[in-house]
Amino acid sequence: MKKQNPPSTRAHVVRATLYLLLLLSAFVIRLALGQQNATDSAIDPTKSSFAVGQTTSGSAEAQPSPVVAATAVVVWDQYNNAGTAVTLSGTFTDAPAMNSDLVDDFVVENFSWLVRWIDVDGAYFNGAGPANTFTVYFYSDNDGFPGNQIYSTLALWTQTGSTFRIHVCDSPDTCEVPFLYPGRYWVEIQANMTAMCCGEWGWTDRTLTSGNAAVWRNPSGFFGACTSWSRRAATCGLDPSAPDQVYRIWANLGPTPTATATPTPRATPTSRPRPSPRPRPTP
Repeated sequence: MKKQNPPSTRAHVVRATLYLLLLLSAFVIRLALGQQNATDSAIDPTKSSFAVGQTTSGSAEAQPSPVVAATAVVVWDQYNNAGTAVTLSGTFTDAPAMNSDLVDDFVVENFSWLVRWIDVDGAYFNGAGPANTFTVYFYSDNDGFPGNQIYSTLALWTQTGSTFRIHVCDSPDTCEVPFLYPGRYWVEIQANMTAMCCGEWGWTDRTLTSGNAAVWRNPSGFFGACTSWSRRAATCGLDPSAPDQVYRIWANLGPTPTATATPTPRATPTSRPRPSPRPRPTP
């Protein structure tokens, strides 16, 4: 007579096997993966249903809110030159060691920005998705790498083809976000996933570099490289032929911040000594 394992034991074995297969797949398939043909398929912002300041050259100090334009426009556009792979940018409720961050830089010039949406080209892999949520992060610049985190928010999103529209601020009148003043910044789009059911999400790599090349990290060291911010392509070896990321930013424009003039102190007049009277000749 065969001895049967209790149902609870069999369930644990099955669950452990599934986790092992999931983790092994992360090693077998390169992080820079998700072969796809990315197309420029941005959504019309007028048909769609959470910005930000301090860089080494910009400012996040308290300033009066500028009067912004009523219509959002494209203020940064590198939604082109898509490569054939995506790079992991996500957190995982069931595999936190795989949590990874991917950022790219952009420059605010001439105007202040109130960021409304970010169009990101990407794809799910090792599963069909969807993400539980997306998180948007903005960082200051630190000599060509991400500096301090200056803003983050969970964001709603819509998807058309390979374009994921991340809704940073749907209503400018109610968004509690700061403005981006002129300077260099870094943006991160991170999918929050459950790997066992839905797989992973990656951001499409770009063959042309604008500004600095994209930067990646896996803080736990699970993937064996880049536990701190490092060049994704050159240092981490993830898709070396496509060192940047595909995305565009929509924003309402505010006026150019003007420097406050500092009054120049006036010189304090000094008293001049009176000349001593000359002696008169004696007659």
